[in-house]
Amino acid sequence: MTSFLLRREQRGLLISVILGLVVAPLLLFLVTFELQREFSRGTVLREAVNHSYDQRMQLQTVFSLMQDSETGQRGFVITGQERFLEPYHAAQRRLPAQLAALRAMREHDAGDLIETDDPVFDRLEALIARKQAVMSEGIKLRRENGEDAARTLVSSGKGKAIMDEIRIVVTELQAADKAALDRRIAADGALTQRTERLTQTLFVVLVVFLLAAFLMLSRQIRARQQLFTVAQATAGRLDAILDNAQDAIVTLNPSGTIETVNKAAEEMFGLPRENLLRKALAQFIDLPDRGELFIRQLAGADDLSKGVLRELTGRRTDGTTFPIEASIGLVRLPEGERITASIRDISERRRVEKLKAEFVSTVSHELRTPLTSIAGSLGLLVGGAAGALPERAARLLGIAHSNCQRLVRLINDILDIEKIESGQMEFDLQPLDLGELARRAVDAMGGLGGQMNVAFELDVAPSLPLVRGDADRLSQVAANLLSNAAKFSPAGGAVEVKVSAPRPDVLRFCVRDHGPGVPEAFRDRIFSKFAQADASDTRAKGGTGLGLAISREIVQRHGGRLWFESEPGQGATFMFELATIETRARVPEASDGAARVLLCEDDPDIAEILSEALRQAGVRVHTVGDVASASAVLEIGGFDAFVTDVRLPDGSGLDLLRRLRADAATRDIPALVISAEAAEGRGEALDVVDWLQKPIDLERLRTAVHRAVNGHADSRRIEVLHVEDDADVHAVVRDALQERCTVRHADSVRSGRAALQLSRPDVVILDLGLGDGNGVELLGDLHEGDEPVPVIVFSAQPLEDRALAASVDAVLTKSKTTLDQLARTVRKLAADADSKRRR
Repeated sequence: MTSFLLRREQRGLLISVILGLVVAPLLLFLVTFELQREFSRGTVLREAVNHSYDQRMQLQTVFSLMQDSETGQRGFVITGQERFLEPYHAAQRRLPAQLAALRAMREHDAGDLIETDDPVFDRLEALIARKQAVMSEGIKLRRENGEDAARTLVSSGKGKAIMDEIRIVVTELQAADKAALDRRIAADGALTQRTERLTQTLFVVLVVFLLAAFLMLSRQIRARQQLFTVAQATAGRLDAILDNAQDAIVTLNPSGTIETVNKAAEEMFGLPRENLLRKALAQFIDLPDRGELFIRQLAGADDLSKGVLRELTGRRTDGTTFPIEASIGLVRLPEGERITASIRDISERRRVEKLKAEFVSTVSHELRTPLTSIAGSLGLLVGGAAGALPERAARLLGIAHSNCQRLVRLINDILDIEKIESGQMEFDLQPLDLGELARRAVDAMGGLGGQMNVAFELDVAPSLPLVRGDADRLSQVAANLLSNAAKFSPAGGAVEVKVSAPRPDVLRFCVRDHGPGVPEAFRDRIFSKFAQADASDTRAKGGTGLGLAISREIVQRHGGRLWFESEPGQGATFMFELATIETRARVPEASDGAARVLLCEDDPDIAEILSEALRQAGVRVHTVGDVASASAVLEIGGFDAFVTDVRLPDGSGLDLLRRLRADAATRDIPALVISAEAAEGRGEALDVVDWLQKPIDLERLRTAVHRAVNGHADSRRIEVLHVEDDADVHAVVRDALQERCTVRHADSVRSGRAALQLSRPDVVILDLGLGDGNGVELLGDLHEGDEPVPVIVFSAQPLEDRALAASVDAVLTKSKTTLDQLARTVRKLAADADSKRRR
């Protein structure tokens, strides 16, 4: 019986939902649609009336111009004085444009208001042309043959007859236009009556459905109660699941205060639940505190809404610490943003990793000594140092020697990976001839090529500049690429090795094979550790799956990039690029005091143009083409400014800029952003000197870079108007800006307008939610005039409206922006406004 009632109530609820959410909105939509159609028809009719009036006025204008022409021509014929031709010439100059406008109006209305076909208008144009010819002939006769000849032509009545025909045609066109408009008005009146009847019917049906929905309200209430009971049971199950989870699960508010925990969190931190709630998470987890908001401390340079994984240090009540792994995410609830953290104690994992690292290091090192003697002894035996060997013994020793060399390579690769991951791999950077390195690498691969029946074809461009690199490490990269190409080349095939300079500032090392190519499914992980395209590759081709991972790390540590291009069945080409030493030598040395600018742009032509423009501005330029290279070069330091494109081959320039702003060492480096989209990324508080939209204004680029590397010399105080209804927030902002700014306060839209009329500030900080309206209402006052006032929206909620965000200069969220960021943004916008006024 209970299940029957539940099903009946569910059916009633379903019917109510259909009535309330489907039928009623549909009827409202139909009513609205009909009314909108009526309004649209009214609008179209008004436009038609206006257009008909405009067309008739245009006809009258054309006729009036012909009359002016005739009057001027007759005055000249009678008097012979040139001044009488002034209205004639003025009318003749305007007449072609007016005729063209009239024809455009008629073509726009063809088949709608005007039913008179085009030959009538063609006739009008022909008559006008004939009249112009007669007038022109009269003027010519008056000038050349005298008054009598001209008067004879005028007295003939030819011009008057043409003018009478023009008047008749104009009258016909106006009458036809008026008749068509009358028919249109009558048709629209009939449609209006139909709309009135249909709207009345739809309203009656809507009332009936609303009454039906209201009668089922009591059943819906019972159904909601049952659903509430089910929800309570579901919540109870979720609580049980959370309390039985092995990981600590914590919910936090944006300020970092704990709101909910599960039993695992109590056990992990050694405190009961009531002692954990309403406490700051920073009491139990060590977070990097750089004076930033709690959300920024957790997220670092990543987007917290997409989820981040952090390895941190936990702290128990007895003072002991332990490593943890926290999976952190940002959720948006009706009551606001909350942070969820799933925390796992990874002490055991760290212990196992340490044991593994020690085991790998010990075993690798302990194996090297015996392997050296084994490999050496086997090599001597295979080479005949102990005399001639029986054929069978020689074959077995050859197999042993080959596998011993393979084992040595495996140990070396494992040790290299360990060095890279621990940051212990060192580089001896010296001037290096990349072409000579390629020749040595090809010579060293001769034995492997003979074994694989593969030939190496080397092509080194002449007169190549030098690069700065570690010869041993880059030889390792070349050997890895050449050996991979040989392994995957068909028997009797060739591996093409080429060293060239695609741009004056870059050398490229290419290795191309003609094998099966890189499978599509394997491309995303080809540079991962222990990656193999097929499980059988390890046995069939040999190798550890570490070579490409090591090679990419080595190239990136040189400030270059390594990538590949491949088509299935067409082979693969692996390439890496390094900057040349000559490029660095083109600009002045550090001793001359020139500023250094890092330019990150993947398009070589654009990079060359921008580099030349910056050099003309008196700065030294270092160019890279991707995020990885820029990160590696920035780690070296010494740059006075950073210019980056937004879209780069291996990521976003904005992501790189976020990481720079999150790092204390690079937080204050001036940055310029180049974007193909005007509003791309502008809503973020990234503290950039300027946003340059493609195509780039090179003079603006030079000015912005000069401002970035030299700072702002203007020491005057900045006038700031802060429109904010919360007095405490205003007091905090005023104190943060008082060093360089004079801050005035307005607590409403009305007082904001009054303050703007009193004086124009340098910058306005604008809250959106005010007591007497929305701060957006002030944007019109701020943008009017020749010099709009820079506006910073400083609100409690993110600004989702893209159009509104594009109309202001910066959008800062109160819960995500520090006061230092706000102050820097104010100074930057004031300096930009000053720079524009000086131009």
